[in-house]
Amino acid sequence: MQAKTKGRVILIAIVLFFALPALVAKAVLSNHWYQSGITNKGTLIEPRVTLSQLGIDNPLQHSRWQMAYLVPDQCDDACRQQLHLLTQSHTALGKEQGRVSPVLLLSAGSDLNAIRDLTLPRITVNQRFIQTVGAVQLVIIDPLGQLVMGYTASAEQQVALSRSVLADMRKLLKLSRVG
Repeated sequence: MQAKTKGRVILIAIVLFFALPALVAKAVLSNHWYQSGITNKGTLIEPRVTLSQLGIDNPLQHSRWQMAYLVPDQCDDACRQQLHLLTQSHTALGKEQGRVSPVLLLSAGSDLNAIRDLTLPRITVNQRFIQTVGAVQLVIIDPLGQLVMGYTASAEQQVALSRSVLADMRKLLKLSRVG
């Protein structure tokens, strides 16, 4: 009788040993206790749209990735700081710097006085672009002209925003086969 009970205990232990992890995993997933890992810091721009679909001519298309800053109507100190951080982020890319170009996006009301001394490439955007990206300040554009990610931050969060753009840009460049 003792051997029979011992055999049953071993059988139950073996079944639990293999079944318990599956049951725990099922409970965790069905109760949404697990948050999947998201590594990008920006917001993916969906649905997929390109500058050419929006009717915008992109002189850098088919050549480089672009970190593009939408120049606001009034370029205050926060705007000037973001322009500085854009050029610094480009420099921080190091050896990948040649694959990326910092770009200024200009709308009809953009403050041109604030950027007159900058020699960065400029792309004029239309109202369809502004409606597509919403309140986004910075946009990553791939070499094919597709809007990939957008970033928005308050004046106090600009350094963190630049770090986020830089981190995402490095990942994109590492995984990209274009540009």
